[in-house]
Amino acid sequence: MLKRILKNGGIRQAVIYGSAIGLTKGVSFLMVPVFTQYLEPADYGRLDVLQTLADLLSIVIGMGLADTLFRFSGGAASQDERKREAAEIFGFAVLVGALSAVLAQLAAPTVRTLLPGDASLVQVRLILASLSFSAIILVPLAWLRMRDCAGLYFFSSAGRAVFQAGLAALLLSIGFGVTGVLAAGCISATGLATIMAVAQLRATGIRFNFTALRKHGAYGGPLVFAGMAGFVLGSFDRILLADAVGTAEMAEYALAAKFGLITGVLIQPFDMWWMPRRFSVLQEKGGAERSARAVITGITIAVAAALSVAIGGPATVRFLTPESYHGAVVYIPWLAGLAALHSCTALVNVGCYTQKTTAWPLLIDSSAAAIAFAGYLLLIPRLGGMGAIYATSAALSYRFLFAYTVSQRQAPLPHNVFKLLGLGVLAIAGLGLITRCHFNLIESAAVTIGVLALLIVIAMTMRVLPNPFTTSAASAT
Repeated sequence: MLKRILKNGGIRQAVIYGSAIGLTKGVSFLMVPVFTQYLEPADYGRLDVLQTLADLLSIVIGMGLADTLFRFSGGAASQDERKREAAEIFGFAVLVGALSAVLAQLAAPTVRTLLPGDASLVQVRLILASLSFSAIILVPLAWLRMRDCAGLYFFSSAGRAVFQAGLAALLLSIGFGVTGVLAAGCISATGLATIMAVAQLRATGIRFNFTALRKHGAYGGPLVFAGMAGFVLGSFDRILLADAVGTAEMAEYALAAKFGLITGVLIQPFDMWWMPRRFSVLQEKGGAERSARAVITGITIAVAAALSVAIGGPATVRFLTPESYHGAVVYIPWLAGLAALHSCTALVNVGCYTQKTTAWPLLIDSSAAAIAFAGYLLLIPRLGGMGAIYATSAALSYRFLFAYTVSQRQAPLPHNVFKLLGLGVLAIAGLGLITRCHFNLIESAAVTIGVLALLIVIAMTMRVLPNPFTTSAASAT
């Protein structure tokens, strides 16, 4: 697997994607002390409620367009057909963006009354305006990934992050508060959407083929509902927490969630390289074996990422934020583990996406979301943030097992079940131990290095990763 990645330039692409994600999320991370300095916990909680709304609506507006592009344009037989499919999907994205812009602003007053946290109408309008550009940005960025244009992807995504953060910091410093942060997001979204639209028009053009909408809708439509179910599993708990305990107390959980999501950031370079290729690799000779090796490699990375965040996150919160935010450290290890479990599910369920429709992902995610929703209603009023974690843990575990079972029936891969179980036990035991420890920044760095070294040794022993010493010995003989 490693030789194939090197041959195909996968490591180079992954490094560039990783740099883009690292810079984007690094800027967001550096903004944490800025936000906590200028925003009271109640304001920070209100901002998180609005961003949670954005998470939901971006799924609806995105319409599963990136996965649709990967499936139909990525699986096209010729370059001309590939561009035609991309042009049709981009035309669909423009229509979705225009329609969502009108409907969102009309619905803004109603949305404001439904949200907890007492956001202003201007704030709601700003977040909804930013979201209207989601589809127009999403398709060109997915096209760049599919065409291995990692450099352009880097400048597009990282450039937006730096500009938005700088503008937000400026507006915060002169007293605009939450409204200033949202205004910065709206301005940056408008600029990037314009640049991406021009680039896509030059690369593929645009086609409004309403006949193709049926085909693309049959594939992408269920992904919207699956994505909404994923929203319930990933973000909806904060809406209920804000209503149950108030935005000030919810801010601790929201800050912990931001650190927990660093786990996903650390996994994303591999995901961004692997996910667009998983269908084409399956069609190749020996593709099932290569796919299984890629999955186990990705899961190993997910475990390492979760343990690293669980160790370093609490110490970082204590160092960077005022004491009023330090309650977040209780939640970080568990949220890091849940983020890793979410990524592992995406890796093992490739078979669910090989069909002409995405009914299986919809069924899997919606049933898991129902479990989470019931758990939130039952546990959050009694246990607060830990109740949300217990409910999410049950739902995501069910989702992983369901997705793995169905995927193996649709596209069987020769997974080593004992290796998967071993990594799972290692992750759970490690997170349980870490929650009982308290490290400062220097100690957490040292422990993280030690844990990662141990995990690498274990992975080489289990032959999850290649052992350079045995490889060298084999080649010498």
